[in-house]
Amino acid sequence: MLSREQIINAFAILGKQLHSFCKDRNNAELEQAVSASCIDNYWFNRENIYFALLAIANQMLDEKKLNEWLSAYPYNTQIAKRIKLIAAGNIPLVCFHDFLSILVSGNIAIIKPSSKDKHLLKTLCRLLVASCPSIRERIVFDEFETEKPDAVIATGSNNTARYFRAAYKHLPLLIRKNRYSLAILDGKENSMELKALGEDIFLYYGLGCRNISNIFVPPDYDFNSFLNAISNHAQIMEHQGYSDCFRYQKANAELARQTYFTNGFLILKKQPLSYSSIAVVNYMEYHNIADIENFIAIEKDKIQCVAGHININRIIPFGQSQKPDLRDYPDGVDTLDFLTKV
Repeated sequence: MLSREQIINAFAILGKQLHSFCKDRNNAELEQAVSASCIDNYWFNRENIYFALLAIANQMLDEKKLNEWLSAYPYNTQIAKRIKLIAAGNIPLVCFHDFLSILVSGNIAIIKPSSKDKHLLKTLCRLLVASCPSIRERIVFDEFETEKPDAVIATGSNNTARYFRAAYKHLPLLIRKNRYSLAILDGKENSMELKALGEDIFLYYGLGCRNISNIFVPPDYDFNSFLNAISNHAQIMEHQGYSDCFRYQKANAELARQTYFTNGFLILKKQPLSYSSIAVVNYMEYHNIADIENFIAIEKDKIQCVAGHININRIIPFGQSQKPDLRDYPDGVDTLDFLTKV
Protein backbone atom coordinates (compact mmCIF):
# COMPACT_ATOMS: atom_id res chain seq x y z
CA MET A 1 0.00 0.00 0.00
CA LEU A 2 1.19 3.49 -0.82
CA SER A 3 2.22 5.22 2.41
CA ARG A 4 1.96 8.88 3.31
CA GLU A 5 5.74 8.96 3.68
CA GLN A 6 6.15 7.85 0.05
CA ILE A 7 3.74 10.53 -1.13
CA ILE A 8 5.44 13.25 0.91
CA ASN A 9 8.82 12.18 -0.43
CA ALA A 10 7.53 12.32 -4.03
CA PHE A 11 6.17 15.83 -3.53
CA ALA A 12 9.37 16.96 -1.82
CA ILE A 13 11.39 15.72 -4.82
CA LEU A 14 8.98 17.57 -7.10
CA GLY A 15 9.54 20.74 -5.07
CA LYS A 16 13.29 20.48 -5.61
CA GLN A 17 12.77 19.91 -9.34
CA LEU A 18 10.52 22.97 -9.63
CA HIS A 19 12.96 25.11 -7.67
CA SER A 20 15.82 24.03 -9.93
CA PHE A 21 13.73 24.60 -13.06
CA CYS A 22 12.70 28.10 -12.04
CA LYS A 23 16.35 28.94 -11.44
CA ASP A 24 18.00 27.31 -14.46
CA ARG A 25 15.17 26.32 -16.90
CA ASN A 26 16.78 22.88 -16.92
CA ASN A 27 13.76 20.65 -17.61
CA ALA A 28 12.66 20.38 -21.24
CA GLU A 29 9.36 18.72 -20.34
CA LEU A 30 8.40 21.52 -17.97
CA GLU A 31 9.53 24.17 -20.45
CA GLN A 32 7.34 22.59 -23.11
CA ALA A 33 4.36 22.64 -20.73
CA VAL A 34 4.98 26.32 -20.00
CA SER A 35 5.09 27.13 -23.72
CA ALA A 36 1.93 25.14 -24.46
CA SER A 37 0.10 26.84 -21.59
CA CYS A 38 0.98 30.29 -22.90
CA ILE A 39 -0.40 29.30 -26.31
CA ASP A 40 -3.63 27.83 -24.92
CA ASN A 41 -4.41 30.63 -22.47
CA TYR A 42 -4.36 34.24 -23.64
CA TRP A 43 -3.88 35.42 -20.02
CA PHE A 44 -0.91 33.20 -19.15
CA ASN A 45 2.67 34.36 -19.64
CA ARG A 46 5.97 32.71 -18.82
CA GLU A 47 6.86 34.99 -15.89
CA ASN A 48 3.54 34.35 -14.17
CA ILE A 49 3.86 30.59 -14.63
CA TYR A 50 7.42 30.60 -13.25
CA PHE A 51 6.17 32.62 -10.27
CA ALA A 52 3.38 30.08 -9.61
CA LEU A 53 5.77 27.12 -9.85
CA LEU A 54 8.29 28.71 -7.50
CA ALA A 55 5.60 29.70 -4.99
CA ILE A 56 4.32 26.10 -4.96
CA ALA A 57 7.85 24.75 -4.50
CA ASN A 58 8.70 27.13 -1.65
CA GLN A 59 5.38 27.28 0.20
CA MET A 60 3.87 23.81 -0.32
CA LEU A 61 6.53 21.25 -1.22
CA ASP A 62 9.11 21.59 1.54
CA GLU A 63 9.32 18.21 3.30
CA LYS A 64 9.44 19.70 6.82
CA LYS A 65 6.42 21.93 6.11
CA LEU A 66 4.48 18.99 4.68
CA ASN A 67 5.13 16.82 7.73
CA GLU A 68 4.20 19.61 10.16
CA TRP A 69 1.00 20.35 8.25
CA LEU A 70 -0.10 16.73 8.04
CA SER A 71 0.73 15.77 11.63
CA ALA A 72 -2.76 16.81 12.79
CA TYR A 73 -4.64 14.79 10.16
CA PRO A 74 -5.21 11.05 9.74
CA TYR A 75 -4.17 9.19 6.60
CA ASN A 76 -6.72 6.98 4.88
CA THR A 77 -5.42 3.42 5.23
CA GLN A 78 -8.70 1.84 4.11
CA ILE A 79 -10.10 1.84 0.57
CA ALA A 80 -9.07 5.08 -1.10
CA LYS A 81 -11.95 7.44 -1.88
CA ARG A 82 -12.30 8.79 -5.40
CA ILE A 83 -12.31 12.59 -5.18
CA LYS A 84 -13.34 14.46 -8.30
CA LEU A 85 -11.36 17.68 -8.72
CA ILE A 86 -12.93 20.20 -11.11
CA ALA A 87 -10.19 22.73 -11.77
CA ALA A 88 -10.40 26.38 -12.74
CA GLY A 89 -8.05 28.01 -15.24
CA ASN A 90 -7.93 31.67 -14.24
CA ILE A 91 -4.35 31.50 -12.96
CA PRO A 92 -1.66 28.81 -13.39
CA LEU A 93 -2.13 25.70 -11.23
CA VAL A 94 -4.84 27.28 -9.09
CA CYS A 95 -6.03 23.76 -8.18
CA PHE A 96 -2.65 22.51 -6.92
CA HIS A 97 -3.39 22.75 -3.18
CA ASP A 98 -6.57 20.69 -3.63
CA PHE A 99 -4.69 18.13 -5.72
CA LEU A 100 -1.97 17.87 -3.09
CA SER A 101 -4.55 17.54 -0.31
CA ILE A 102 -6.34 14.67 -2.05
CA LEU A 103 -3.17 12.62 -2.43
CA VAL A 104 -1.64 13.24 1.00
CA SER A 105 -4.95 12.29 2.64
CA GLY A 106 -4.66 8.84 1.06
CA ASN A 107 -7.25 9.25 -1.67
CA ILE A 108 -7.48 9.17 -5.47
CA ALA A 109 -7.60 12.38 -7.51
CA ILE A 110 -10.08 12.22 -10.41
CA ILE A 111 -9.08 15.39 -12.25
CA LYS A 112 -11.26 17.34 -14.68
CA PRO A 113 -8.67 19.89 -15.88
CA SER A 114 -9.63 23.29 -17.14
CA SER A 115 -9.26 23.69 -20.90
CA LYS A 116 -7.37 26.90 -20.06
CA ASP A 117 -4.75 25.13 -17.92
CA LYS A 118 -4.42 21.50 -19.00
CA HIS A 119 -0.67 21.08 -19.49
CA LEU A 120 1.03 22.09 -16.26
CA LEU A 121 -0.63 19.69 -13.80
CA LYS A 122 -0.28 16.76 -16.20
CA THR A 123 3.44 17.45 -16.44
CA LEU A 124 3.82 17.71 -12.66
CA CYS A 125 2.00 14.39 -12.32
CA ARG A 126 4.41 12.73 -14.76
CA LEU A 127 7.31 14.00 -12.64
CA LEU A 128 5.65 12.63 -9.51
CA VAL A 129 5.20 9.21 -11.12
CA ALA A 130 8.82 9.19 -12.29
CA SER A 131 10.03 9.45 -8.68
CA CYS A 132 7.25 7.27 -7.19
CA PRO A 133 5.74 4.90 -9.81
CA SER A 134 3.08 3.53 -7.43
CA ILE A 135 1.51 6.99 -7.13
CA ARG A 136 0.21 6.50 -10.69
CA GLU A 137 -2.77 4.53 -9.36
CA ARG A 138 -3.86 7.58 -7.32
CA ILE A 139 -4.09 10.00 -10.28
CA VAL A 140 -6.75 9.86 -13.00
CA PHE A 141 -7.35 12.56 -15.62
CA ASP A 142 -11.04 12.49 -16.53
CA GLU A 143 -11.51 15.10 -19.25
CA PHE A 144 -14.72 13.49 -20.53
CA GLU A 145 -16.13 12.92 -17.00
CA THR A 146 -16.69 9.18 -17.26
CA GLU A 147 -15.46 8.32 -13.75
CA LYS A 148 -17.81 7.98 -10.76
CA PRO A 149 -16.51 9.87 -7.70
CA ASP A 150 -17.21 9.57 -3.98
CA ALA A 151 -16.93 13.33 -3.40
CA VAL A 152 -16.30 16.50 -5.38
CA ILE A 153 -14.07 19.56 -5.00
CA ALA A 154 -14.96 22.18 -7.59
CA THR A 155 -13.75 25.69 -8.30
CA GLY A 156 -15.69 28.20 -10.38
CA SER A 157 -17.90 31.26 -10.28
CA ASN A 158 -21.00 31.85 -8.17
CA ASN A 159 -23.04 30.79 -11.20
CA THR A 160 -21.19 27.52 -11.78
CA ALA A 161 -21.42 26.78 -8.05
CA ARG A 162 -25.20 26.45 -8.47
CA TYR A 163 -24.66 24.00 -11.32
CA PHE A 164 -22.20 21.94 -9.25
CA ARG A 165 -24.64 21.74 -6.34
CA ALA A 166 -27.38 20.49 -8.63
CA ALA A 167 -25.22 18.06 -10.61
CA TYR A 168 -23.54 16.47 -7.56
CA LYS A 169 -26.23 16.92 -4.90
CA HIS A 170 -25.96 13.26 -3.91
CA LEU A 171 -22.26 13.58 -3.02
CA PRO A 172 -20.18 15.40 -0.39
CA LEU A 173 -19.24 18.75 -1.97
CA LEU A 174 -16.58 21.36 -1.41
CA ILE A 175 -17.25 24.24 -3.78
CA ARG A 176 -15.03 27.27 -4.34
CA LYS A 177 -16.89 30.39 -5.45
CA ASN A 178 -16.04 34.01 -6.32
CA ARG A 179 -13.98 35.84 -3.72
CA TYR A 180 -12.01 39.07 -3.61
CA SER A 181 -9.08 40.38 -1.59
CA LEU A 182 -8.38 43.76 -0.05
CA ALA A 183 -5.58 45.87 1.38
CA ILE A 184 -5.60 48.39 4.22
CA LEU A 185 -3.49 51.54 3.91
CA ASP A 186 -2.88 54.00 6.74
CA GLY A 187 -0.63 56.49 4.90
CA LYS A 188 2.53 55.32 6.72
CA GLU A 189 3.55 52.72 4.13
CA ASN A 190 7.07 53.04 2.76
CA SER A 191 7.86 52.78 -0.95
CA MET A 192 8.86 49.11 -0.69
CA GLU A 193 5.53 48.19 0.89
CA LEU A 194 3.61 50.06 -1.79
CA LYS A 195 5.70 48.43 -4.49
CA ALA A 196 4.91 45.02 -2.97
CA LEU A 197 1.23 45.93 -2.99
CA GLY A 198 1.63 46.51 -6.72
CA GLU A 199 2.69 42.85 -7.07
CA ASP A 200 -0.45 41.81 -5.18
CA ILE A 201 -2.56 43.81 -7.63
CA PHE A 202 -0.97 43.08 -11.01
CA LEU A 203 0.32 39.51 -10.81
CA TYR A 204 -1.70 37.26 -13.15
CA TYR A 205 -3.25 40.49 -14.54
CA GLY A 206 -5.45 40.65 -11.45
CA LEU A 207 -7.43 37.51 -12.37
CA GLY A 208 -6.96 35.60 -9.10
CA CYS A 209 -9.19 35.79 -6.04
CA ARG A 210 -6.03 36.55 -4.04
CA ASN A 211 -5.21 39.59 -6.17
CA ILE A 212 -5.83 42.83 -4.26
CA SER A 213 -8.81 44.50 -5.96
CA ASN A 214 -10.06 46.67 -3.08
CA ILE A 215 -8.32 49.15 -0.76
CA PHE A 216 -9.29 50.85 2.49
CA VAL A 217 -7.69 54.29 2.85
CA PRO A 218 -7.88 57.04 5.51
CA PRO A 219 -9.85 60.22 4.67
CA ASP A 220 -8.17 62.48 2.08
CA TYR A 221 -5.53 59.85 1.31
CA ASP A 222 -2.95 61.11 -1.21
CA PHE A 223 -2.66 58.44 -3.91
CA ASN A 224 0.40 60.00 -5.56
CA SER A 225 2.93 57.99 -3.53
CA PHE A 226 1.07 54.77 -4.25
CA LEU A 227 0.74 55.45 -7.99
CA ASN A 228 4.43 56.38 -8.23
CA ALA A 229 5.51 53.27 -6.34
CA ILE A 230 3.72 50.94 -8.77
CA SER A 231 4.98 52.65 -11.93
CA ASN A 232 7.19 49.62 -12.69
CA HIS A 233 4.04 47.78 -13.80
CA ALA A 234 3.31 50.13 -16.71
CA GLN A 235 4.35 47.42 -19.18
CA ILE A 236 1.16 45.53 -18.32
CA MET A 237 -0.49 47.67 -21.00
CA GLU A 238 1.48 45.70 -23.59
CA HIS A 239 -1.05 42.90 -23.09
CA GLN A 240 -3.86 43.65 -25.53
CA GLY A 241 -6.56 42.13 -23.34
CA TYR A 242 -5.54 44.13 -20.30
CA SER A 243 -5.18 47.39 -22.22
CA ASP A 244 -8.62 46.89 -23.79
CA CYS A 245 -10.12 46.37 -20.30
CA PHE A 246 -8.38 49.47 -18.98
CA ARG A 247 -9.63 51.69 -21.78
CA TYR A 248 -13.17 50.33 -21.49
CA GLN A 249 -13.29 50.88 -17.73
CA LYS A 250 -11.83 54.39 -18.04
CA ALA A 251 -14.43 55.35 -20.63
CA ASN A 252 -17.20 53.95 -18.42
CA ALA A 253 -15.96 55.92 -15.41
CA GLU A 254 -15.88 59.12 -17.43
CA LEU A 255 -19.36 58.60 -18.89
CA ALA A 256 -20.74 57.85 -15.42
CA ARG A 257 -18.87 60.85 -13.98
CA GLN A 258 -17.38 58.66 -11.26
CA THR A 259 -14.60 59.80 -8.94
CA TYR A 260 -11.41 58.01 -9.97
CA PHE A 261 -7.61 58.26 -10.10
CA THR A 262 -5.41 56.74 -12.80
CA ASN A 263 -1.77 56.49 -13.74
CA GLY A 264 -2.42 55.31 -17.29
CA PHE A 265 -2.68 51.58 -16.53
CA LEU A 266 -4.77 51.28 -13.33
CA ILE A 267 -8.06 52.89 -12.33
CA LEU A 268 -8.83 53.62 -8.67
CA LYS A 269 -12.59 54.08 -8.21
CA LYS A 270 -14.22 55.43 -5.09
CA GLN A 271 -17.07 52.98 -4.62
CA PRO A 272 -18.19 50.19 -2.25
CA LEU A 273 -15.68 47.37 -1.91
CA SER A 274 -16.72 44.24 -3.80
CA TYR A 275 -15.77 42.23 -6.87
CA SER A 276 -14.02 44.46 -9.39
CA SER A 277 -13.14 44.37 -13.08
CA ILE A 278 -9.69 43.90 -14.60
CA ALA A 279 -7.64 47.13 -14.38
CA VAL A 280 -9.87 48.51 -11.61
CA VAL A 281 -9.26 48.74 -7.86
CA ASN A 282 -12.12 49.96 -5.67
CA TYR A 283 -11.33 52.14 -2.67
CA MET A 284 -13.25 53.32 0.38
CA GLU A 285 -12.34 55.62 3.24
CA TYR A 286 -12.36 54.44 6.86
CA HIS A 287 -12.27 56.39 10.12
CA ASN A 288 -11.09 53.73 12.55
CA ILE A 289 -10.01 50.11 12.62
CA ALA A 290 -13.39 49.05 14.00
CA ASP A 291 -14.97 50.12 10.70
CA ILE A 292 -12.69 47.74 8.83
CA GLU A 293 -13.16 44.86 11.26
CA ASN A 294 -16.94 45.22 11.03
CA PHE A 295 -16.76 45.21 7.24
CA ILE A 296 -14.59 42.08 7.20
CA ALA A 297 -16.92 40.32 9.63
CA ILE A 298 -19.92 41.04 7.40
CA GLU A 299 -18.12 40.14 4.16
CA LYS A 300 -16.09 37.20 5.50
CA ASP A 301 -17.69 34.71 3.09
CA LYS A 302 -16.62 36.84 0.12
CA ILE A 303 -13.11 37.88 1.21
CA GLN A 304 -10.13 35.68 0.40
CA CYS A 305 -7.30 37.56 2.10
CA VAL A 306 -6.43 40.94 3.64
CA ALA A 307 -3.03 42.65 3.24
CA GLY A 308 -1.49 45.47 5.26
CA HIS A 309 0.74 46.27 8.22
CA ILE A 310 -1.85 47.21 10.84
CA ASN A 311 -2.68 44.87 13.71
CA ILE A 312 -5.85 42.95 12.88
CA ASN A 313 -6.58 39.23 12.79
CA ARG A 314 -5.21 37.14 9.88
CA ILE A 315 -3.69 40.07 8.01
CA ILE A 316 -0.76 39.27 5.70
CA PRO A 317 2.17 41.51 4.67
CA PHE A 318 2.08 43.37 1.37
CA GLY A 319 3.52 41.24 -1.43
CA GLN A 320 2.44 37.92 0.06
CA SER A 321 -1.10 37.53 -1.26
CA GLN A 322 -0.04 35.14 -4.05
CA LYS A 323 2.17 33.00 -1.82
CA PRO A 324 -0.33 31.01 0.27
CA ASP A 325 1.10 28.37 2.56
CA LEU A 326 -0.26 24.90 3.27
CA ARG A 327 -2.66 26.05 5.98
CA ASP A 328 -4.01 28.93 3.93
CA TYR A 329 -7.02 27.03 2.63
CA PRO A 330 -8.97 28.40 -0.33
CA ASP A 331 -12.20 30.01 0.88
CA GLY A 332 -11.07 29.37 4.47
CA VAL A 333 -12.45 25.81 4.38
CA ASP A 334 -10.13 23.11 5.76
CA THR A 335 -9.67 20.82 2.76
CA LEU A 336 -8.05 17.99 4.70
CA ASP A 337 -10.81 18.05 7.30
CA PHE A 338 -13.37 17.71 4.49
CA LEU A 339 -11.45 14.82 2.92
CA THR A 340 -11.06 12.90 6.18
CA LYS A 341 -14.85 12.97 6.64
CA VAL A 342 -15.80 11.69 3.17
